[in-house]
Amino acid sequence: MRSKCAHLLVAGLFMVCFSSFIVAQSAIQGQIISDKNDPLEFINVLLLAAADSSIVKMELSDADGKFTIPKVEAGDYFIKTTGIGVDDYYSEKITIQKDEDKVLPLVKLSTSAQVLQTVEVIAKKPLLEQQAGRLVVNVEGNLTGLGGSITDVLRKVPGLIVVNDRVSMAGKSGVTILIDGRPTKYMDIESLLRDMPADNIAKIEVITQPGAAFDAEGTGGVINIIMKKNVLLGVNGQITLGAGYGELWKYRGNASVNYRSGPWNLSASGGYNHRTSYESLDIVRRLSDRNYLQNAYTPSYPHTQSLRLGADYDINDNHRTGLTVNYINSTNTRTGKNTTSVTTPEGFETEQFTTDNIQDRSWNSYSADAFYRWKIDTTGHELSMDYNYAYYRRRVFSELLTTGADFEDRRNEEPADTRIFAGQLDYKLPINKYWQFQTGAKLSTTRLDNELKASLYQNGEWINDVLRTNNFAYDEDIYAAYVNLLLNRDKFQANVGLRYENSQAAGYSETLDSTVNLDISKLFPSVSISAPLTGKLGWSLAYSYRIERPGYYDLNPFITYLDPLTSSKGNPFLTPELTHSAQASLTFGKQPFFNLSYDVTSDVLTEVIEQNDTTGEAFQTNVNLDKYIKYGGSLFFPLDFIAKPVSGYGGVMVYYHDYRAQYLSAEYLQNQWSVTGFLQVNVTLPKEWKLEVSGWIQGPGLDGIIRHESMYGLSAGLQKEFFDKRLRLQLNGDGIVQKFFHGRVDYENLDFNIVSKWEAPVYNCRLTWKFGNQFIKNRENRSSSSSSEQKRIQNN
Repeated sequence: MRSKCAHLLVAGLFMVCFSSFIVAQSAIQGQIISDKNDPLEFINVLLLAAADSSIVKMELSDADGKFTIPKVEAGDYFIKTTGIGVDDYYSEKITIQKDEDKVLPLVKLSTSAQVLQTVEVIAKKPLLEQQAGRLVVNVEGNLTGLGGSITDVLRKVPGLIVVNDRVSMAGKSGVTILIDGRPTKYMDIESLLRDMPADNIAKIEVITQPGAAFDAEGTGGVINIIMKKNVLLGVNGQITLGAGYGELWKYRGNASVNYRSGPWNLSASGGYNHRTSYESLDIVRRLSDRNYLQNAYTPSYPHTQSLRLGADYDINDNHRTGLTVNYINSTNTRTGKNTTSVTTPEGFETEQFTTDNIQDRSWNSYSADAFYRWKIDTTGHELSMDYNYAYYRRRVFSELLTTGADFEDRRNEEPADTRIFAGQLDYKLPINKYWQFQTGAKLSTTRLDNELKASLYQNGEWINDVLRTNNFAYDEDIYAAYVNLLLNRDKFQANVGLRYENSQAAGYSETLDSTVNLDISKLFPSVSISAPLTGKLGWSLAYSYRIERPGYYDLNPFITYLDPLTSSKGNPFLTPELTHSAQASLTFGKQPFFNLSYDVTSDVLTEVIEQNDTTGEAFQTNVNLDKYIKYGGSLFFPLDFIAKPVSGYGGVMVYYHDYRAQYLSAEYLQNQWSVTGFLQVNVTLPKEWKLEVSGWIQGPGLDGIIRHESMYGLSAGLQKEFFDKRLRLQLNGDGIVQKFFHGRVDYENLDFNIVSKWEAPVYNCRLTWKFGNQFIKNRENRSSSSSSEQKRIQNN
């Protein structure tokens, strides 16, 4: 199979080397004058994409006030101008056809009442953007959530609920999380979400209908966390200090510096985060002859250091390459206190014991990402190559010490090492004015090695527990190739794609001396179409076939104890789940408005609880349930219509969940409607203070075999900038109002009540100092770095 992938890569290069597509270039020209009809020199002219206001190119007006933006691809754009002593200007939407030279009407700028010492050019993006097959949440400017970890910022995503580091969307767990497009399923996702700081997150993509160019992985929703990239010219950076308190103190600090000049774009950032937290879990288990009342309180004290280095280099206008390396190190001490009372069915206590669950966790990761882009011509003819390598090291030492009952004390040592490599080649070829062909290939390899050294305390010494000591190795190779055909004509867009994935995976348990193979080869079709309906209203339809492979820690058969009677363990016999997903959407001004979806999943991966009535032991694991159907819709609405100082969004999701399976020797037929609501309000207050209030509510729902009551949360934040916007003060409270998770299991021999709580409210204060230049420079066009511009930068 490795030769197959090599052949695909060679074939892609062959297509590039023997394809040519030569057309004329498009350009935009114009002139800028003052309100006194004088030409204006050194005015920044920004070409913005109409879809998301991102910067495509930037130029400066000359001594006659004239400007030319060359090499513009066909599409819809806006023009924004900004300069010293003049008001900003925004154009109406401009449509550029292929081979067209557009001359704009004369731009007349009024003189500003205040002449600024420096110019800050910002292409402001809306909080929510509906792009092809995805919802983009621009969280970089938010006031709540960013003071903590990835867990905190994920709560900013509409419809995403995070309960005790478990993520669910629209009432269903199993969300796939990517960081800059890299998978996290082979990592300790619990530690990653809790410990990794969120300060460097720029935006979050919710990919509902990925095309064939994306991995087929992800049936419960794909969340891609995009880290920040430097877009400023010259030397710039920032220093951030923060502190917070809920029931435990937490603090953090980080710094970043960037240098961008000529073909180079260099960046470095590092930080320290001490984000304490706690978990509280209450479980009531009812058996025919006794009850178990269990309470667990586990504080967490992580210390996390991170370092990120990046370098991009423009070889020339058409060739770019870059390398980013990341390092994260985290240590965490957790000492849980677990109290268990055993009672009669009438409530009389017969026994009580206490367990100290002491854990020392450490993990660190190294990753490197390299890319190469070849812009073959200005029509969109392009070749790109991406390579990723990651090493993840995890060490856990834990002791389970019980008093008040005759249970043996336990000790576990769990060293784990993960290595991941991925290489991808993508090729785009415009066929004519309307059609584009895309193809590519990808190879990813994963090697995991996890050891469990289990011990029991007997006769005053620790001895090896031969029944539990184990070594579990997991190897996975995925070979993939895809083709896409895109149509873009008169605002009608269509994308038809087909992806082939061949995954070869094997897990070997040394103690059981058994190997489980998870080989699967599938074709994954996808199709999407979109078009305007009337005015600003548009519509789209999409379908995709998806796969969700079991995560490594879901397959690992090792047992992790909460107390002597409660544990969790993996299931090495899990199989991938497969989903057919269809969606119909309405957009208003390309913002999300109304969606309907219908998903059918076979062999759905589900977290369950099982119990041995004789011993009283219960454990959490994952199983495949036969069939799961989800259908429903979502409605989004902006708040900008209320008044000019008020902005934000709101929304509601309504879904029906239907599970059908044979489980625990019985027929499991459960269904439930779920409603999720969310609201974020941003208000500009007097004296340039900014207020943000956000809240969410999750109605009663069903997740596998667990039914839960409604939950809700409310957060708020204030922001003020000082010293020419160099210093930013942020104050926020997360979970100011909070209702926690209350769940119930009532199936076969299972009769449980579960209450899960976490630290809330948490109040944070953060100070950020920005230094250096604040001029935006477009990556595609280095000509904007003229001598005049450099002189202005030096004057700042």
